[in-house]
Amino acid sequence: MPEFTNESVSAIESTLNDVDRALERLRAGTYRTCHVCGVPIDDRELVANPLLANCPAHPELA
Repeated sequence: MPEFTNESVSAIESTLNDVDRALERLRAGTYRTCHVCGVPIDDRELVANPLLANCPAHPELA
């Protein structure tokens, strides 16, 4: 059986947290809107990364 490192467990937890936040934005009706400036996030960006919370102008805050 493979052994998991702390880093891999942390990465999985981080991804799950991102999914939870995306689902909450979906329920709240803010999924396609930048969390920082309120600008709509382009559908192509969301197809490439469905967990995006910010537009390309705010990648450092994602």
